[in-house]
Amino acid sequence: MKLASGYEAFLEAAHKNYPDQTKPGGNLDWAIALSSVVNAECSDRFAKPSARGWKSSLHAKLFPSYSTKVGALAMTYKGLMNVKTPFDLALYTRLIWELQPRTILELGSLQGGSGLWFADQMSLLCENPGEVHSFDLHTKCIHVNAKHPRLTFHQVDLSDVAAFDRNLLMRLPHPWLVVDDAHVQIFSIFTYLSRFLVSGDYYVIEDDPMRADKEIIDGLQLVEQSGFLIDTYYTDAFGSNFTSAPNAWLRKS
Repeated sequence: MKLASGYEAFLEAAHKNYPDQTKPGGNLDWAIALSSVVNAECSDRFAKPSARGWKSSLHAKLFPSYSTKVGALAMTYKGLMNVKTPFDLALYTRLIWELQPRTILELGSLQGGSGLWFADQMSLLCENPGEVHSFDLHTKCIHVNAKHPRLTFHQVDLSDVAAFDRNLLMRLPHPWLVVDDAHVQIFSIFTYLSRFLVSGDYYVIEDDPMRADKEIIDGLQLVEQSGFLIDTYYTDAFGSNFTSAPNAWLRKS
């Protein structure tokens, strides 16, 4: 199988900089589970996190779908790694069309393939395209081909919210779509960035909610207290929580 451009160099950097994600069972090994389908226009589409259960717990059904897991990890875009499942790519396409975001914030750049994908999708689907800003500490992992006039990479230590450029965040136009795929201090970052979001903005937390442990459930209670609701169309479009962001496609009220 032909490897994505720069894949070997990226893996070397990723194993050094993201050891918890690339080891077996780490975030990059997670997949999705299957259940029932919902109507995108149902009246109870938006739900409080406290009203949602975790009955479709992903770990129980995770690893039998080995080919799905491997396929998701092998996803590329324009020759660059784009570690997102086909289901989530379809959901993001719809959300970008529906939301018409002026700003997409991506937390966790990896090789830059997903940031490039978001920039292209915004350019194609938005009547008034804006900007994609991708944040990561390990910018050396970003491939030279991850370039787009609407895409900017920022070197930021995501373990320290003070590292964000407040002036940048203040000037970025809304609506916003924030995608947390960094798995670093997720609720600390959420608490900080949520202050800049306005009604109708979206915040998606990938991978970590699959754990459905006390930290995640308590964190989503904080999300609810911050005025966010789960958009159950995006969590359940392909089946109950059939996504890498279970109970974590969030819209600010």
